[in-house]
Amino acid sequence: LISNCYSCPRVRVSLCQCPLAGRCAMPSLKAKKANSEDDGGRRQRPAAAIATPAALDVRTEASASASSSQPKRDRLDYSRFNGIGIDDRDERLKEGNVSWEELKHDEKKQVWEAHDQMDKLLEQKRQEEDSWKRQLKEKPADLSWVQGQHFTSYEAFCVGRVEGTLKKSGNEAFKAGDLGKAQSDWEAGIQMLLALGELTPEAISLICALRNNLAQLHVKREEWGKVKDLTDKILDREPSNEKALYRRAQAFFAFSIWDKCEADLEALLAKHKENREAAKMLQQVQRKMGKDRRTLGGKAVQDIAAGMAELAPDGTVRKLRIEEYGEGDPDEPACWVKPQWLEQGSEKVVVTCQMVITSHGGEELYNSREYRPFPETKQARDELKEYMDMVNFLDQEAGKAPRLVGDFYRKVKKRPVRWYLGDPGMYKGFDLAARTMKPGERALFEVDQPMLAASVEKFYDTLGFHSSLAGLPQLQYHIEEERLAILEDEMTENDLELHTKTQRGVKVELTMLGSIVFRDLSPNGDGSRLHGVLHPGIPDAPVLRRGDLVCGSFFINRPFDGSLLVQNTCVEWRLGEDEGVFAKEGENKEPLRPDGGAFVPKCVGDALLKVDWAELRFGALVEVRLRVGPELHEIAPQYGKQFESARRDAHKKGRKGGAMCSILVQVFPPNYRPGEADKETGGETIMDENIPKDMEIE
Repeated sequence: LISNCYSCPRVRVSLCQCPLAGRCAMPSLKAKKANSEDDGGRRQRPAAAIATPAALDVRTEASASASSSQPKRDRLDYSRFNGIGIDDRDERLKEGNVSWEELKHDEKKQVWEAHDQMDKLLEQKRQEEDSWKRQLKEKPADLSWVQGQHFTSYEAFCVGRVEGTLKKSGNEAFKAGDLGKAQSDWEAGIQMLLALGELTPEAISLICALRNNLAQLHVKREEWGKVKDLTDKILDREPSNEKALYRRAQAFFAFSIWDKCEADLEALLAKHKENREAAKMLQQVQRKMGKDRRTLGGKAVQDIAAGMAELAPDGTVRKLRIEEYGEGDPDEPACWVKPQWLEQGSEKVVVTCQMVITSHGGEELYNSREYRPFPETKQARDELKEYMDMVNFLDQEAGKAPRLVGDFYRKVKKRPVRWYLGDPGMYKGFDLAARTMKPGERALFEVDQPMLAASVEKFYDTLGFHSSLAGLPQLQYHIEEERLAILEDEMTENDLELHTKTQRGVKVELTMLGSIVFRDLSPNGDGSRLHGVLHPGIPDAPVLRRGDLVCGSFFINRPFDGSLLVQNTCVEWRLGEDEGVFAKEGENKEPLRPDGGAFVPKCVGDALLKVDWAELRFGALVEVRLRVGPELHEIAPQYGKQFESARRDAHKKGRKGGAMCSILVQVFPPNYRPGEADKETGGETIMDENIPKDMEIE
């Protein structure tokens, strides 16, 4: 205690006589705890063991000498602040503040590799410099373009230099057939002139000449989009440029945009009547437009409401315009559809189309190229509303147009729409529209309600299934339902005016991708069972026979939109024997055969064995389109007991069989063995758990 009063002038006196003893000699709690831990028996000392004043003097001298030899300890503990402000190695490595000794072996190796790459690059640049110097000595620069010229400004000098060097060399390369060098020289000349900033009339004229040359180069390559872009820039500067007008007209002619092509040619001939090529092209364009006018009964081609043709007697289906002409002469109508395909018979033709359906207000209702899943939970819809509000606010601040609801969804790739011409399950308006198209054609149609849901309602009532199970686009109330789901917590149903939400008609853009002829194996020739051999197999491979051990894949999809229902990308089975054999479930509830192999539905084997008009070999690819498909227990037997009562009820009502489907089966070649990626995803039959929910699986 006295040692703690070392600063007191009366340190030699006894503790009881020191006036500062109560204040200066008070030890800290930490010191008391340490002392108690060091000497646990101190508290058990008797009162007689209290030191006398003489003993205190001895202890005071000893503690004074000890305190002079040891530094005074701070009562606060700063150990928890250790490491603050000191960056570790990884942080210093990100900033490049490390020494060579701190680097690991791999990091040092990367540094050496970077040094080697830099040395190689420097050596390459040195060699290029030496080669350039050598060329200068062997072939001095051509300065003939300067001789006899007097340039009054730097801009005039640059114009003369580009015209005498880059334009000249590009022209020579173009005549020699070196289009790549010609393009690089002309583009370099344009960039050099644009670098001047404020362009003189001479510079503008030379830039237009170089762009005209580039446009002619792209005409030769048939790159019409680039031709139009270049000529647009020229005509912004020189609206009556003869070459630019003619070359842009060539681009419009290639795109079959007859009205714009006609306008450019008329503007050209108004200034240059002697241009025979332009006059000849104008006659061709007017013939094409004249035929369209005769089809329209004298109405203007641009009149979208009039349309190109009425495809139904009551005017419910109209062909508005052709965006891209397909195969053959644009003046000739589509003549590839055979009349027997549209009647009961032994053959049907299946068409494949990309389809984009919009309302008259421009809202997208269906797109076969991509799918935008809508949020189903209230939390997801709330998050979507907050995000939409934020983006719309930013759009308003930036002066941009408001966005549609569908712009905020993520996009998932889909498949084209497929059906056979005359299919009673497809909207009649779409079927009539496809008959007027050529392969590769893209056209816009307008279809009213009588040719949409009303045209297939009785057919699906007879089957006992909803049209969505077949993958048919659901159009009525599509966009309105999405809005209602977002607003359901904010507005009452009466405030939403549901009676005004009905779509009167739609616009559909169809792109005809192709067609395949299928055999009609249905008893009445009504298209209920279509069989198509997409590929007969490898010519040198063995013929497929019942009992052969085959390896392949199968996909059971909805017939129209191709949504996946059941698949197996790699399965091995004995053809005609193992189909439909189910013994147990696997670890992932996948159906297995008694030998442990993946389950194969019976309809998969029938797709191969019922082909008697062609010889199938290993490597074959076949497709079957069924109006009444297999039942659930036939393609997914693990769910048979679960839905047995529902199946019996359906049979009592007279409805047997499953919904419409498409079955695609491929048999691999004999020597083919799937890769590691196929082994990981294949080997088991996978079924969609969300049937009949719409699928977005590619």
